[in-house]
Amino acid sequence: MSLETKSGETTDSWSLVPRGPQADRRPYLLVLSGPQLGEMFPVERGVELVMGRDADCHIRLRDPGASRRHASFFASSDGARVRDLSSQNGTYLDGTRVSDCRVQEGQRIHMGMHSTLKYLLCDDLELEYQKRIAEGALQDPLTGLYNHRHFKQRLSAELAAVQRHGRPLSVLLVDVDDFHRVNDAHGQLAGDEALKMIAHVIKGAVRREDVLARLGSEDFAVLARETPASGGRALADRIRKAVERSRLSFRGQDLALTVTAGLAVVTSIATYEPGKTDRAVLAAAESALKQGKQAGGNGFGSAPAAISA
Repeated sequence: MSLETKSGETTDSWSLVPRGPQADRRPYLLVLSGPQLGEMFPVERGVELVMGRDADCHIRLRDPGASRRHASFFASSDGARVRDLSSQNGTYLDGTRVSDCRVQEGQRIHMGMHSTLKYLLCDDLELEYQKRIAEGALQDPLTGLYNHRHFKQRLSAELAAVQRHGRPLSVLLVDVDDFHRVNDAHGQLAGDEALKMIAHVIKGAVRREDVLARLGSEDFAVLARETPASGGRALADRIRKAVERSRLSFRGQDLALTVTAGLAVVTSIATYEPGKTDRAVLAAAESALKQGKQAGGNGFGSAPAAISA
């Protein structure tokens, strides 16, 4: 296709504004899976970055299967390399275990139990695009909270932290009482607005460091790190009262909503078994939630005793 320029000359190029040189595109590592799904780490050229669980690592991995100093990553104008630091579970590049290997743009590095990082070169526009894609992978589209997939990954990471450090973890499952009545009486639009309001109210009741997610239609969950049973009960009651005080006005009608929470507290874990331990903890929280529902709702139930899985 020929295009005419201001000077009257023609060009066969589709792009009148050429893309910047590769040197203008900065290197990043984007987390594709694991507890830090969606995070992007800038990479400084000429600096070897250490990745692992230790607090002093350049890129700290909240992955129970990662070693304290798992691998290093180095980028320069000539390319990039990943080097395994004698990790227990190994470092993999596009599925192949490596010890010291060149990394091409777009290749994936897998470490630990869940973490996969993708090497990217991005300018500002590309960076913003990648961030939006990553955020979409983390979030529930209706409420903006974390989604079920991210919650499960964070639960695994937090339970592994309980095993290593012996710090209590409170797990709350929160269910909207008789939510079907909102949809039946006022329609799905009212139901969606109610869920968004409840998500906003619960977000205001939890700590900034807590993990709040939407698990299903009217089901929410909270992970409260370093929170014993007393703190978990206080959090459940704070959420209940906050929702009870709120009112949603829809087409001139006030919708009174309440929630019930189920609490399970993990105090220690002798042996963490991925999947099995997670299911045991969630089952305890679900049992506690059922107990709260059977008591009439607008309250909370708790597991009979702190869990030592």
